[in-house]
Amino acid sequence: MTYQEHFDKSCELRDSHWKAIGEVDPYVISHIINPAFMGGPAWPSLRQAFVTINTPERTILASDGLSDPYDDMETNTANAPYNGFGLEVYIATEKLTVPVNTTWQFQLVYQAAQVLADQGNAINLINDLKYITTEFYDVDVPEFRNADGRVGAFIGLPDPAIPGDVQLSLEPVKMVNVKLLTLPELEYVINNGAEGRAKLAELFIAQGNATWSTLQRASVI
Repeated sequence: MTYQEHFDKSCELRDSHWKAIGEVDPYVISHIINPAFMGGPAWPSLRQAFVTINTPERTILASDGLSDPYDDMETNTANAPYNGFGLEVYIATEKLTVPVNTTWQFQLVYQAAQVLADQGNAINLINDLKYITTEFYDVDVPEFRNADGRVGAFIGLPDPAIPGDVQLSLEPVKMVNVKLLTLPELEYVINNGAEGRAKLAELFIAQGNATWSTLQRASVI
């Protein structure tokens, strides 16, 4: 198969994955000018997009392009076997009734996608550790920001309604949840490392709707 055939097939399979979960908005969110042309991280096929999926209970916002095949796969044997970075990221939240690109939820999934694109090999870290935590700037939730102006995020929680792995054209890729942390949760995981991440995952699952990012959620710490 050519690059274009792999690209088209991967898009089709990814779209089918989300259509099995909810109603996919036909209009993707993308840039007028690609950030990669202005010093930002490059995505595998350059295309940087985000999709919106609505179910009766929630809205899901997901990156769409981190797992595209590399656009140089026909000339670069090192990139040829892979669906990009091997993952897409998503957040789940309450039903959104405003343009999603104006929301803090979109800011969160956008920052996560760009940071993981910049890292390049984050999939190896996720595979090794199962759960990771990080911090992002430019998410408009003042009450969740620490003294440095960053918000905490928990990455890798399982969702019973969203398969964690999706077979694309070249390989299976992970659909990786990103969850907003409260300030006490962020402090707890900073102080307790891997043990703290495992405990938080346990508490989130016990709380219910473990993968949801919402400002109304009670802190588990």
